[in-house]
Amino acid sequence: MFLGFREVSNKQVLEEVTQMKTIIRYVGISALLAVFMAAGSSTVSAQDPCEDFDGMNALYEKVTANYGKLSTLKVAVDAGKQYLEKYGNCDSAKAFVDWVKPLMPQWEKDVAQYELDQKLSPLFQKYDAAVGGQNKNWAEAFAAAKEIQSIAPSDPRILNVIIPLGQAALFEAAPPKKNNAFNSDSLMMADKALSMLRSGTAATKKNRAGQDAFGVFEFEGTKEQVIADLTYAKAYVKFYGQGDKKAGLVDYFELTQMPVGKSNPAVYGAIGDYYFEEVTKLADQVKEMIVARNSLTTDEEKIAKDTEIAAKEGLLKATAERGVDAYARAYKNTKADAASKAYRDGLYNNVKTLYNVRFEKETGVDEFIASTIQKPMPNPTSEVTPVVIESPTAADTSTDTASGN
Repeated sequence: MFLGFREVSNKQVLEEVTQMKTIIRYVGISALLAVFMAAGSSTVSAQDPCEDFDGMNALYEKVTANYGKLSTLKVAVDAGKQYLEKYGNCDSAKAFVDWVKPLMPQWEKDVAQYELDQKLSPLFQKYDAAVGGQNKNWAEAFAAAKEIQSIAPSDPRILNVIIPLGQAALFEAAPPKKNNAFNSDSLMMADKALSMLRSGTAATKKNRAGQDAFGVFEFEGTKEQVIADLTYAKAYVKFYGQGDKKAGLVDYFELTQMPVGKSNPAVYGAIGDYYFEEVTKLADQVKEMIVARNSLTTDEEKIAKDTEIAAKEGLLKATAERGVDAYARAYKNTKADAASKAYRDGLYNNVKTLYNVRFEKETGVDEFIASTIQKPMPNPTSEVTPVVIESPTAADTSTDTASGN
């Protein structure tokens, strides 16, 4: 699947053979004249390489018989090198030298590529067997990829190999498997693939639409699509597979800035889940603080604790507002069809829950959704600015004086 051996075309061989017939006639006449001249002269040395017509013809035959196929091109290259070394300055060999000499650099490259492909071929076959089927053998695929990289670290086809591996952990870590064995290796491959894509590594093939294509099998796509797929895989593995939610948020937010990723409801849903979890933690902390406050005996202690509670409630409300923002975007980007109804309804319920935490009311949810998704989404890795709430001991009523973002 990966090997694209560059055989010489039949048309090219025919053209070169026609040219060689002319060269043969020229070489034959020159050789014949040289023989007559040598016979009439006693001053020409018998060791003169330009008179070694048998040697010339033997190497000439090797070149012309073997240059048309990659499997025998090395024989032609070796013979051509010898010919140029021995007879490159001979007038009688000039026509053949002029033909073969400019071809040698490309032939040498083709031989090197062919020999490399011969080494890589069984490894590519092993990789294809591991990744190409319905039941993926990721352990075999990673092993084959590592061998390929050790043999040909600069081969551009490596990018196609590592793109599926950069997404492997996503499919393994997700339910029902919940297998995190490939997390580290997969993240490493994803980072390498993204680095190659962003640094301009050229595609080695085209898709049906004539666009540059990267990856293989169901993991093939355009540059933009593959970057989004790899970034999503990184986000999911970090967030859910490794439980490092803050690290996953970096990649999830990056996806919201991509044309291909910004309409994915799962991206916003994950960010909303992070905020929902933070809101739950903060709410528990506020409850604990209120209990502690009620056990205090002096007004001074109560005032101080009320100030702490107000600050924590401000952070709680601001975090809830961010959660509403994220879930609202997930809700907006989820299809309103039967297949998505359960997920969409769940998102809406989460919006209502966090909206109530933020504003302490249930009315105006739909209007808030409509307005909030028109604004730029706050970066979830940035610090949350608490809503300012006055403590009940500092004012007759508690009022919101700023919106947290």
